[in-house]
Amino acid sequence: MKWKTGQLALVALFAVVALIAGLITWAGIALGKSGEAAQSPLNRPTPASSSYSLFPPAQNASTEDFSAKSQALNGIFDGAQGNFTASVIDVSTGETVFSRNGDTAGVPASSLKTLTVAAALQSFPSSHRFATTTLLGADGTLYLRGGGDVLLGAGENSSRISGRAGLASLAEQTAKILKDDAAAPSSVRIVLDDSLFTGDALLPAWDKSLMTSGNISAVQPLAMWGARSSEAEKAGRVSDPAMTAAQVFEKALSSALSGSKTSVSGEVSRGTTAADARELTKVEGATVSEVVEFMGEESDNYVAEALGRLIALQQGKPASFEGATAAILEKTAALGVRTDGIQMVDASGLSADNRVSPSQLTAVLAAASRSTNRALRDMSYAFPIAGLSGTLDTRLTDSSVAGVVRAKTGTLAGVTTLTGTLVDGTGRQLVFSLFASDVTSLSDARATLDRAVAALI
Repeated sequence: MKWKTGQLALVALFAVVALIAGLITWAGIALGKSGEAAQSPLNRPTPASSSYSLFPPAQNASTEDFSAKSQALNGIFDGAQGNFTASVIDVSTGETVFSRNGDTAGVPASSLKTLTVAAALQSFPSSHRFATTTLLGADGTLYLRGGGDVLLGAGENSSRISGRAGLASLAEQTAKILKDDAAAPSSVRIVLDDSLFTGDALLPAWDKSLMTSGNISAVQPLAMWGARSSEAEKAGRVSDPAMTAAQVFEKALSSALSGSKTSVSGEVSRGTTAADARELTKVEGATVSEVVEFMGEESDNYVAEALGRLIALQQGKPASFEGATAAILEKTAALGVRTDGIQMVDASGLSADNRVSPSQLTAVLAAASRSTNRALRDMSYAFPIAGLSGTLDTRLTDSSVAGVVRAKTGTLAGVTTLTGTLVDGTGRQLVFSLFASDVTSLSDARATLDRAVAALI
């Protein structure tokens, strides 16, 4: 994330307000919510992302006094090229204060990740970590088994989210155990077990350009840096992420075993872990809350698809596209949000075949903001901060909105969306979802959505 010159004062003020809000929230939980599940919140707090507000709604704040903003919003949309739909909910009252065909299902693009974030935070404790494991078979086979961590690093374990668990560290730990084991075989051959995910690795409905442009790659339960070729933020994605990672591990293990009684033989092959294999060691990636934040801020499609499959497994469903979308929709319904009319074919929003309405997305955000589940209340921490981070780094930079809006962006051919949360001038927390479709200029359409968000402040 890149911070801009001249924004430090804003960030400092933002941090102080968030700290006070956090203390108020902590006190409220300690005194009145002792039965709540103990889950650590996501990072980078902002007053707009909690149902606890330093500024309670003004006594005269009501649906009626939203009419001026509604008129302004319609004026912005009426004067722009394209088709615009929108939904805005006042979280404190649960009222829809603005709707422009808000119940009409449209193409959400990456705003669909809102559903994936909410489902992940319902499915796992915030502190849960996915492991990558080595196991030794009786025949001397060394299995590298993927457990869903697709943000592995090539080197040592680190403090970063992408690269928290390092394949070099896993190799060193494995080598030490083999060196200390008098019964260790004289040679081991490495077998990659990436069988955790099932079904198609690539969605047939995805346009082939999505692969060549680096938007996605084969979805597998073991990958480095979200299937990228390096830790660089925009590095291209490799075509076989799990095998690429296994080959990096093989080289690291060969080096770590150098000079010992055990060596690595042959090339890495694929297979399924034998039933009699014993676990040697493992490395664990970043927490679910951190992975969700990384996915939301960077709008990482690969991480979203992996999370979808892990959510499916948690609910006893196949770790496939079909299992992932079914599981996510079940978790959406569990929030009390109607799912009729939703057509979900992936977990990332990459497909133009996805359909969901703005009102369904705002309903998810509103339900999360009022949830007794602390991780859900904090789910908007996974969204970029206006004018400061992630995919909103260069958008909504005006002082009236920068730092006080969090939103998930979405873009496909002819479509752009924006879904998030803010606190307006009266102290009301609003959640919004804005869709633009049939647009000829994506930049113009984004500017229209940004003006609409600014009009909500």
